Amino acid sequence: MGPNCLGGHGSLVESLNWTGDYFVKWIKKIATEDIKYVVPKESVEQAFGKYGDEIHKTLVWTGSCKSWYKRNRVDGRVTALFGGSAILFHRMISDIRTEDFNIEYKSINLFKFMGNGFTEFEMTEGNDLSFYVEVADQISQN
Repeated sequence: MGPNCLGGHGSLVESLNWTGDYFVKWIKKIATEDIKYVVPKESVEQAFGKYGDEIHKTLVWTGSCKSWYKRNRVDGRVTALFGGSAILFHRMISDIRTEDFNIEYKSINLFKFMGNGFTEFEMTEGNDLSFYVEVADQISQN
C-alpha cells in the first residue's frame, strides 16, 4: 500500500484495483514507448506533500490522539493516508499525468517506438485498411 493510500477510508479492495490499473498503464507505456525509466519530479512531490498536509488539517486524521497514521504521535504529521476522498483518489489515478514525471528514453529519438511507420494491423494481410472511412447514407430520389 505505501504512503498516501486509502488504508483508512474507502474500499481497500477497490483502492488496490485502482492502483493496480494505474501501474499497468505505466507498464504498458514503458514497454511500448522505448522508455528507460520514469521518476517523479521533485517539485511535484513537494507540492503533493504540501497539498496533503493542508487537506489533512480539515480531516479527522489530525485529531488529538495517537495514531500510526501520525507515526504514533498525538501531534504528528499524517503521512500514511491520501489527503482526500476515495472518489478523488480514483479520479487522480485514472489517468497518467506524464507532466509530473521526468521520463528518460532509451534512444535520443523519442519516436523510435513508432517503428517503421506502420502498425501491425496494417501489415496483416486481409485487414480492412479503410475501416475508418464513413460511408455516406444512400439518398433515395422521389
